[in-house]
Amino acid sequence: MRDIDIRSALHNQFLMDYRLDGISRIVDELHICGGNTIADLAVINGSLHAFEIKSSVDTLQRLRLQSDSYIKVFDYITIVVNGNHLNKVMDTMPDWFGIWLIEDEGDEVRRTIIRPARKNGSIDAFSVAQLLWKDEAIEILLQEGHSKKIKTMRKWLLWEYMAQNIPTDRLSELVRLKLKQRQNWKESGFSKGIEPSK
Repeated sequence: MRDIDIRSALHNQFLMDYRLDGISRIVDELHICGGNTIADLAVINGSLHAFEIKSSVDTLQRLRLQSDSYIKVFDYITIVVNGNHLNKVMDTMPDWFGIWLIEDEGDEVRRTIIRPARKNGSIDAFSVAQLLWKDEAIEILLQEGHSKKIKTMRKWLLWEYMAQNIPTDRLSELVRLKLKQRQNWKESGFSKGIEPSK
C-alpha cells in the first residue's frame, strides 16, 4: 500500500470518529520542532496524537530521528505500518508507542491494533510552544497575565519564555486550544502547519 492509500484509510475509516465528534481536529503534515520534523497526521483534542505512516514503499531510515522529535511534542504516538515494516518497528520503537498494521483485504482495508499508544511522560515545553505562531504565543501570554513587554520579543524568545513561565500541562492545553481554533491554515495555503509570512 502507498502512503496516500493508508492516509485515506485513516481519514475515512479509522479516524472517522474524531472527524465527527465536534471536538477534534485532524491535521495532515504538521511541522514540529521548528519545522525540522513533520508528523504525517495529528489528531488534536484533549491531547496531541501523532500518526506516522510507513507504507510498503517507505524506508525506516528516518524513523528514529522522527520519533525523537515526536517524543518532545505528542502525548500519544502511533506508527501505522504495512506488514513488511512491522517487526522492525516493534523491535526499534519504545514499547509505549502504538502500532497499527494496515493491510489490503480485497476491496477493503483492514486495521489490526498491534498495541495501543500509551501516554508519553517526556513532553518538552519549549517544543510544544514551537507549535505556535508568534501572534498566538503573544495572545496566550497576555491572556495568562504576562506583561505587554513580551510583544517586542522575537519568536524564539517567546517560546523560551512560555516554557519557563507556564507549567507544561497548562501550556500544552493552551497550545492545543490555539491549534484547534486556527483558521488560516488552509485558507492561506498553510494547511501543513508552517507559519505564513506576516
